[in-house]
Amino acid sequence: MQGGTYSYIYIHTIWTTGNRQALLSAIVRKVLFPFLKQHALSKGIQLLAVNGVQDHIHAIIKLTAHQTVSDIIKHLKADSADWLNNNKFLNTVFEWDDNFCAYSVSPSTVDKSIEYLNRQEEYHQTKTLDEELLAFEKIVLQVNI
Repeated sequence: MQGGTYSYIYIHTIWTTGNRQALLSAIVRKVLFPFLKQHALSKGIQLLAVNGVQDHIHAIIKLTAHQTVSDIIKHLKADSADWLNNNKFLNTVFEWDDNFCAYSVSPSTVDKSIEYLNRQEEYHQTKTLDEELLAFEKIVLQVNI
């Protein structure tokens, strides 16, 4: 291949607060999401979109050829938890759950995935996180048939 290494790997990730506690108020999210975007950029992580609700967040990440999903999420979670705690945005110690979900996104549907992320507050007025994850699982199972 001429001209170098190309990577078009897009991932939709979801991770929750520790014990799914509803700690991410609208005010916290308003400062957390810009921090995540800026911090990701400074670390060479292409965080295309981030959004969420009180107990979990979604992110669309474009991986480079040398990045792994688990390393990226591990760094984003650790650094954002440290930042929230060091700046005392909450009255309690904040931590993310150790687990996460990651789904591949076709380059042709990245825009639709970002639109979905941007509607998280609206979506979760009628659906729980468990219902959302079940919907993702059904989509994955349909693809694997």
